[in-house]
Amino acid sequence: MTKIKDIDCHKIVNSRGDWTIQTRVVLEDGSVGIQTIPDGASKGKKEAVYVTPEKSVELVTHVIKEAITGIDAFDQGKIDRTLVEIDGTENKKHLGANSILSVSLASSKAAAQSKNIPLYKYLAELYKNTEKLVIPTPVFNILNGGKHASNDLSFQEFMVIPAKKLPFDEQYEMGVNIYHTLEKNLEKAGQDVGVGDEGGFAPNGLNPKTALEFIKDSASEKYKVGTDVFLGMDVAADSFKDVMNYFIEEEGLHLSTDGLVDYYRELLKHNPIIYLEDPFYEEDFDGWKKIYKEFASNLMVVADDLTVTNPLILEELLPMKLHNAVIVKPNQVGSLTETFEFIRIAKENNMMITVSHRSGDTAEDTFIADLAVAVGADFFKSGAPARGERVAKYNRLMEIFLDLKEIT
Repeated sequence: MTKIKDIDCHKIVNSRGDWTIQTRVVLEDGSVGIQTIPDGASKGKKEAVYVTPEKSVELVTHVIKEAITGIDAFDQGKIDRTLVEIDGTENKKHLGANSILSVSLASSKAAAQSKNIPLYKYLAELYKNTEKLVIPTPVFNILNGGKHASNDLSFQEFMVIPAKKLPFDEQYEMGVNIYHTLEKNLEKAGQDVGVGDEGGFAPNGLNPKTALEFIKDSASEKYKVGTDVFLGMDVAADSFKDVMNYFIEEEGLHLSTDGLVDYYRELLKHNPIIYLEDPFYEEDFDGWKKIYKEFASNLMVVADDLTVTNPLILEELLPMKLHNAVIVKPNQVGSLTETFEFIRIAKENNMMITVSHRSGDTAEDTFIADLAVAVGADFFKSGAPARGERVAKYNRLMEIFLDLKEIT
């Protein structure tokens, strides 16, 4: 009764106005799982390949449907292995990571519905998480630059991170309060308060130093910065890497790898930054090694483009000691089983886990909130506490928080 009976797929539009896909998996007992697929603007070179939405719809409704109809939805490993084997490539360029992932995740949703349990509980069973389930700490991207905005700010995300000691409802409220205080202060300074792809404000005329000052000043109006709340950045350094240097255009700076290390050192000296994501281009191993060696004892050096949620890539990089934290984005690798394996390897090597959305997303899709709780992630990124496709994930965490509170 839990065998896959039918699969269909069609195009929908995401938060950037681009086409993506939505897939529906139906089981013999009538259970249904529906999944849309996000898409990132800033991508690592080794991310699994997306095919066009039109091609993806065809592949899901014909090739994939024929291959996995009749498989037990509770056998997630078999579903994912079958899809990966049919694709037959290292980067999923045949079927497309978007096609494979839509079916992989929708199948898990249908299975959870069949068992009549919340998705996060079913995913925890699949992951074999026997620990007490907790809500990860939210990482709020409240000021956007880089590929997430049309301003002249080189760094991509400037974030506030509530102290982990606080319960989720207080952390969420803190993020919302700081967001609105920042809006007020930007307006007072004559800055534009239009928002970028991830809901953070995207003013012109700032540089990384002044962006951090605005955020720090805004947070300190109600909270103690460095105790109650901390700062973070997703630099996305590949977006301002030129042939020989890193070019921070708004400051007219052409920096070597060592020069960029010095730049970070100055920022870290004057700001309570605990989270630094993609500080160097993904192939600049020298930069990664230097920042890790000097700062890893009190800073999360977070790999995203470097590791792209791929367990094989992560294992290859481990001996190099480049980072102590990773981003988890299922669509970078293409299946739930591979995502689980990546998280296991990272945890076995004492790395901090941040489950993350993508900049092109949909408000229907809250899968990553359930995933983050299920695998015991340390942190959770869904952009700013604004825009439907961002807050849907945070609101889902609130639902789970209240659910877990009732259990205890």
